[in-house]
Amino acid sequence: VAFQYAVDRVNSARSMFRRSRTRLLPVIEQIPPFDSFHASKRVCLLLRSGVAAIFGPQSGHTSAHVQSICDALEVPHVETRWDYRLRRDDYSVNLYPHPSSLSKSYLDLVRLFGWPSFCILYEDNDGLIRLQELLKTPSPQEFKISIRQLERGNDYREVLRGIKRDGETNILLDCKTEKIVEVLKQAQQIGMMTPYNNYIITSLDTHLLDLEDFKYGGSNITAVRLLDNTRPAVAHIMNELAAGTSRLINREQNYQLKMGTETALMYDAVHLFVLAIQALDNSTDVQVGPLMCDGRDAWLHGNSLINY
Repeated sequence: VAFQYAVDRVNSARSMFRRSRTRLLPVIEQIPPFDSFHASKRVCLLLRSGVAAIFGPQSGHTSAHVQSICDALEVPHVETRWDYRLRRDDYSVNLYPHPSSLSKSYLDLVRLFGWPSFCILYEDNDGLIRLQELLKTPSPQEFKISIRQLERGNDYREVLRGIKRDGETNILLDCKTEKIVEVLKQAQQIGMMTPYNNYIITSLDTHLLDLEDFKYGGSNITAVRLLDNTRPAVAHIMNELAAGTSRLINREQNYQLKMGTETALMYDAVHLFVLAIQALDNSTDVQVGPLMCDGRDAWLHGNSLINY
């Protein structure tokens, strides 16, 4: 929805690109998140029809294959998803912050708050990758770090009780956004939402959650976000996205859509692409044509476009 909306907005805002002859024609494909073979076939079909860039997919299982194909044919590949890899292919751009950068920001918060110790409470191995910089940077003399993993299922009381028995009051929580409220609720039930308890939450979509129930216990709950939804321009885009979503899925007009980080980054990615292709189109005649995955020809303008 964000991709289609961003394209429509760019195409309708001709005053923004008065000197450009460019008009975007979006082609949207639904790809199963774990089917790399299907993803590769669909990308090859898209390239055969002629495209200037590939956006997505959001699944890490299929994205690597798409990225490899785009790199071979010199077609820009634009992503807005979490990716642990530090090095990227020549024709790939990812707007999502790298885990090492986010990890350093969490480390800065720990130092700012002066925590002498804290517990990393994580859900899966991706969480440890996200926090790798935080784990390896500080010396043992700076602060003590303990690590515990959330149990599978929906009952986290046992691991929370273990943290409480250890006397730890500072928790850095890394889990899926949809689990955060339940973890905090169970922490509240066993007396871990007091003025002595502090939390840093790593999800960039924590701002989407209703944390009203935890406002009055006195705990300090801190999270990082990229999206400032208090800005009028952002609020306007969110409202238009909600209206567009209602039309696309045939819901009532009061359908509520909350803009998450990946949604916002997809909107930004389209605008970044437009600025690049506009600049290129002002200096040369940009043409897209068919490219074959089993052929030798690459896109003529790919290298110039990715470097804008």
